[in-house]
Amino acid sequence: MNNGDEPDYTRMREAIELTHGHIFILGTIVFFSIINWIIKTKGPPKSLSDEEWKWRNLYVSWVHAFCSSVWVLSSMIFCSEMFSDLFHYINHFTYFCVCFGTGYFIYDSLDLLVNNRLLQMWEVVLHHLAVTSMFYYNVNIRAQIAFSIVALSVEVNSFFLHWRKLLQMVKTPFDSPLYLTIKYINLVTFAVFRGVPLYVITYSVFTMGHMVTTAYYIGICLSMFVMDVLNVILFWRLLKSDLLRGPSGSPRSKQHSALHHESKTNGHVTSNNHSDF
Repeated sequence: MNNGDEPDYTRMREAIELTHGHIFILGTIVFFSIINWIIKTKGPPKSLSDEEWKWRNLYVSWVHAFCSSVWVLSSMIFCSEMFSDLFHYINHFTYFCVCFGTGYFIYDSLDLLVNNRLLQMWEVVLHHLAVTSMFYYNVNIRAQIAFSIVALSVEVNSFFLHWRKLLQMVKTPFDSPLYLTIKYINLVTFAVFRGVPLYVITYSVFTMGHMVTTAYYIGICLSMFVMDVLNVILFWRLLKSDLLRGPSGSPRSKQHSALHHESKTNGHVTSNNHSDF
């Protein structure tokens, strides 16, 4: 970004009211609480009556992934100038997108707390703590918003990842056209919408570290190290589950209790699934 553009971003930053961001985060928590209530009222498929919370939590995550995907992709298309300065770029559209993601992670953490899943889902709790703290910090200082948009682009993959798991839970045949389509789209979007954001953010950590505080730099370095390692593991598991076992291989039952919230651990960059394999 050239110097002539910097005042525009400065004025835009100052034009965004922090109070509005907090209200939007609160509104997002209420929104997903209502979605949760609607899904709970409708109830899961009869075959999943003993997995009611898992189904409901995953379904809400699926809804979030869809909303975030549309919002993030729209931001990248209509606000493509953000890529010229990921550090300083900001406008209301991208800012509230990050507020939306922050609110969802807070909501999901509360859902885990209310349903006594904190210890059982400790890795998800740690992920949410890391991601929410980074996003909330960015929302409060109204900076690094474009970086957060890049991180949130993993939700494009999360949408298909969650869809894949929902199909598994209702025992959709693994050789059905729908399942095969979602399976392969999931693999492609994993590579594109997880691999690329991870690379961009990891690279930026080393090239733009001097632009943030020491505490923030240490935090983002730790988060990205965890996310990079986890996503390599997750991708390998997906390859083994969906490709290396051949067309007749179906996910083993013991793998069905693996990683719910797998799209989230991505600094954002993993997901949101207690069991996606």
